[in-house]
Amino acid sequence: MSYELAQKFAEFDLPAEVKSAYKAGMPLIGSLAFTKMMMFANENNINNDDIDYYMAQRPMRQEDETYEDFKSRSKFSKALLKYRKFLYDYSVYNKQN
Repeated sequence: MSYELAQKFAEFDLPAEVKSAYKAGMPLIGSLAFTKMMMFANENNINNDDIDYYMAQRPMRQEDETYEDFKSRSKFSKALLKYRKFLYDYSVYNKQN
C-alpha cells in the first residue's frame, strides 16, 4: 500500500451542490472538512487497514517521498485521526461467543 489514498484525498473536491449549500449557510452533515472526509471515505471505500496504515506512518518525510507527497500524506493522516471514530469499524473487535 502506498500513498495513493493521500494523493486522491488531496485532489478530491466536493460537488458544486454541496459547496453551494455550505455557502448558503445550510450545512449538510457537519463541517465542510467532515463532509469532505465522509464523502471521500464513502467513494473510496476506506477500511480499517487503510486507517491503520496511515496512523502507523511516522510524522516525518520518508526517503522516497517528495515534500508535496509528505504534505498531502500528513494532511490526510491528520484528517483520519480527527474523524477516525466515525470511519473505523469497531464491530470486527466484538467478542464472538
